Parts: sequence; structure tokens; C-alpha cells
Amino acid sequence: MKKILYFIPLLLMAVSCDWFEFDNMDGYDATISGKFIDSATNEPVLFGVGSGDSYAFTIYETDFKPEKGNFVSASQTWYARTDGTYTNKLVFSGSYKIQTLESSYYPLTQDFSIKKGDNVQDFNVTPYARIKNVSISYDSANKQLVAKCTVEHGDASKTNGIKVAFMGAQDRFVCNAHNNFTDATAKTKFLEAGEVELRVNVTGGNNSEFKYSQPHYVRIGAVAAHCSIVDPWDESVVDWGAWFAAGMPSDMTPFTKIVHHDAEYTADGTVNTKEMYNYSKVYKVSADFSTITEVTDWE
Repeated sequence: MKKILYFIPLLLMAVSCDWFEFDNMDGYDATISGKFIDSATNEPVLFGVGSGDSYAFTIYETDFKPEKGNFVSASQTWYARTDGTYTNKLVFSGSYKIQTLESSYYPLTQDFSIKKGDNVQDFNVTPYARIKNVSISYDSANKQLVAKCTVEHGDASKTNGIKVAFMGAQDRFVCNAHNNFTDATAKTKFLEAGEVELRVNVTGGNNSEFKYSQPHYVRIGAVAAHCSIVDPWDESVVDWGAWFAAGMPSDMTPFTKIVHHDAEYTADGTVNTKEMYNYSKVYKVSADFSTITEVTDWE
């Protein structure tokens, strides 16, 4: 009996402590949606959604006051769609800040408010590269998909080189990390800017994409960076073809040859250090390559 009497006060003490308090915090009271907009063109900035791409962004709630303890604004990770839009339907009203450091546009820090109910908040940004005048076609004579575009710098005072890639995959989320195009003609080295034509064979290589008859999804990606110019140089390399053709000499000394390398741009890592891609819209190519249409469903 004494043990029971000792236990009852302890139980009363336990139920009166904070562990057993009901959560009296109000629930989510707001929703928010918006776009990432190119401040120069007023067009949406488009994203990839693969590993290493820039569709995530960081949000801080700046005015939350807890009942107990000190407030430290914890970061929240929100996500954009491929078409440059975002939506969050579970938000608290209050004061917020967006802060992005590694994305496909120049770093952004901006305060904004969310009121109760529905909100629209766009963010004006400067992309590292712009892709314009996109044309996707099928060259039936050469059995190649062809991508043409014009690339330019988002801020020509900060970048001077752009490399471009033609990408393809079996679903609409094609991006640098989700790309089955392997042809050398499907990408460029760093170039200054201007018009670009890229091609990919639909027979032979790229078997993971064209092995079966199915629709294909394609887009163009571009990386802008600050580049230094590497002067032309000559390199001595092993000429294995000549060595084997000669029957592999007994002294086992491979033949060498001189390979000339032209001058080229090389990113120096000072701008867009992660080499994030900017993207064109996504296009769906029919299985027989006869129809090419823009993808618009990103919900």
C-alpha cells in the first residue's frame, strides 16, 4: 500500500510537467506560389530537377517567436518546378527571407511577407546564361535529331564563356543528371556566345535512349562561366595504332606522335563555381520523330 501511495504523487507531478502539455500552436494558415523571373526578359527561369541542379532554394522565417527559449531561424528547403514556378500550400503567415547561393542564377537575398490566405510572390533573378531561338527538328536523311539555338550571357560583365549541350531522356524530367545523349556532336566546349547547332544520332550510339520505339524528351542546357584562355600547345602522346600495326616491337617502346591543341576557354572557377546549367523548355519527340511538341504539364 505504501508503494502505491508513493507512486500517486509522482504520477501527479509527471502529468503536470511540460511533457504532457497539449500543442496549442495554430496550424498552417497560408499558401504561396510564384515564379523565378529573368529580370531582363521577364520570362521564367527554367530548371532541371536532377542531382546537382538548382531547383531547390532556401527560405528563412524571420519573425517566429517561440513561447520558450531563444529563436534561431532554421532554414527551410522549397522546390521549384522545371517551368520556373513553385507552390507551397503548408505555410505560416509572417515575415520571410529567401537566400540562394548556389543556383543557376546569380545569388539572391530578399525579404518578403506572407499574409493569411493565398499569396503570390515572384522572384526576379539574373540567370548565368540565356538560351533563345530554340529549334528542335529531325534530319531524316542523316537520321539525327538537331537542336539549334542562340546563347548569351546573363551578365556579360561577369562571364565570357558558355558551353552548350543537347540532352535527351525517356521522360520529361530530362536535365544534365538525366541525359542519355552521348554523341560528341551533342555538346560544345566553352565558346564566347552566339548561334549553336547540336546533333545526336538516333541509330548506332545512344542505345539507352533509342534502343526501343518510344517518345523522347529533349532540351538544351547551357553553362556560363568566367573563362581564361589557354594558349595553343603541342602534346606528345603514345601512338598505339602505329605500334600495334608494326607488330609490337620487341623493345616494347611505343611510338609517339605530336598532337596539336588549339587555344580554348577554360573556366577559372570565379563565377558559377558549380557550373550550374540553365535550360531551354522541354520538347516531346514522337517515337517516329515526326512530331515535336513543347511539354507544358508540370503539375
